[in-house]
Amino acid sequence: MASSAEAFDYIVIGGGLSGCVVAARLHEAYPSLLIALLEAGPDESHNPAVLSPVLYPTLHGTPLQYSYESTPQPQLGGRKIPNWGGRLLSGGSAVNYGAWTRGHYADFDLWSREVGDPRWSYKGLLPYFKKSEHWHDDNGDASQHGFSGPIHTSSGGRDYALREPVKQALLSTGLEYNPDLNSGDPNGVAQLVENWHNASRQHAAICYDLHGVHVKTETVVQRIVFEGKKAIGVELVDGQRLTASKEIVLSSGALRTPQVLMLSGIGIKSELDKHDIKQVAELPVGQNLHDHGSVNIVWKLKNPEKGYAFGSPAFNKPEYANGNPMDWMATAAVPDEDLHKAASVDGTEFKPSPRTDFEVTVMYAVTAAAPTEMAPMDGTHITTGVLCMSTTSRGTLKLASDKATDNAIVDPRYFANEHDRSVIRAGMRLALKAMESTVMQEYVDGETPPPGMPRISSASSDEELDARVESTSWSWFHPAGTASMGKVVDSKCRVYKVDGLRIVDASIMPLSITAHLQASMYAIAESAADLIVQAA
Repeated sequence: MASSAEAFDYIVIGGGLSGCVVAARLHEAYPSLLIALLEAGPDESHNPAVLSPVLYPTLHGTPLQYSYESTPQPQLGGRKIPNWGGRLLSGGSAVNYGAWTRGHYADFDLWSREVGDPRWSYKGLLPYFKKSEHWHDDNGDASQHGFSGPIHTSSGGRDYALREPVKQALLSTGLEYNPDLNSGDPNGVAQLVENWHNASRQHAAICYDLHGVHVKTETVVQRIVFEGKKAIGVELVDGQRLTASKEIVLSSGALRTPQVLMLSGIGIKSELDKHDIKQVAELPVGQNLHDHGSVNIVWKLKNPEKGYAFGSPAFNKPEYANGNPMDWMATAAVPDEDLHKAASVDGTEFKPSPRTDFEVTVMYAVTAAAPTEMAPMDGTHITTGVLCMSTTSRGTLKLASDKATDNAIVDPRYFANEHDRSVIRAGMRLALKAMESTVMQEYVDGETPPPGMPRISSASSDEELDARVESTSWSWFHPAGTASMGKVVDSKCRVYKVDGLRIVDASIMPLSITAHLQASMYAIAESAADLIVQAA
């Protein structure tokens, strides 16, 4: 990769998924431009723990991830919920769990209507979903999938012992089989799709060509420098300055981008005043934070010596190292009646429409995403994960200090309204029904509840399920919305009230996308890169 220089045409702040896409596509279109890509963390592109499809949990709590802790969440018994983000070149795409899901077309269509631009509809983004993707099935639907993009996908091929029983159990809940959860309608029981290829992670910095881009790792930006209302460069934490003659693109993620904006004087004045930061523009930065909260339910296996789960000596086929220990994703909408009731409690309006509300997975392991060790990782247990995907609770992100090296104050307000509680209950009940089904009785002995808590079942009351949510719910690490389109940026990703500054990352999502975010973010970044290229 090329050496760095002080003066550039473009500066991209954040070498994560979106930053890599924007920098690579901009250089591809205009090789003569000087483009700087600034990343706070190191380049660990070939670190075995980064590349491995099974070692990603070992990265939690390491210097390769930002380690956040929320403010105490009163609706969750005062617990502080951790959140992690990639602090290395490729960002979250180098440390995530590898799921490849787009979400429901209705999410993007609503986004498009809210900002008045068809570019952000599902139809508008479809060319970019396809552009980023190298779909694993040569016989896949060419109207939906790309077959020559940089990100290779994979699905199946690991022949887990519980594959067919779990599929039948999920279908027994009334869901139908969905042959392609990435067709714009994920609802039903579908085979897991991931972005591992040949047993290796497909992360942004190795899939997008950064040769010719001036990549500066371990480079922390303190603030964006303005001349009047024009963004002209950046100041690093060591005082060094870099200039940009054309534009600055901020791609530091939903928990870092708003921090950089506020440190630069863009935000709510009353918040900036607390840290003696001179305001450049009044915008609702750090508002509208949304994330996908989750609950994990752990199940004790009968006959674990047969190698049903990770940790058992018999769970040892070589192909098991090629991806997550799971086969299926079950995705569904909550009954309209339940969300009407929730809206009446929340004082909002519910309009029935096609949608996804929650996701259920069955992992042949004890998940690492839990507040405490739920059960031993010895092959005796499996986990059903339930995700609230259509989140309508909204939180905030505020500055803790005027230093870029300090984490911001994150208050996600997980499950703070009745809508989100109704969604997670419905998902939990579906997961419980699946594991209570006749087909699973041969394999599952029963739930192993958290210490000191009673077992739950599909017949449990709302109050009993709410108690479990309060004591054990967790983040699935999908924060978004903190510099949302229509409030902080326009539909071309340009920051309102200033010139020369765009944002391209999950912080621009105005609403919750009912998916694991990386597939959507590749499409969004590809679309935004086109906008920047067209304006260059």
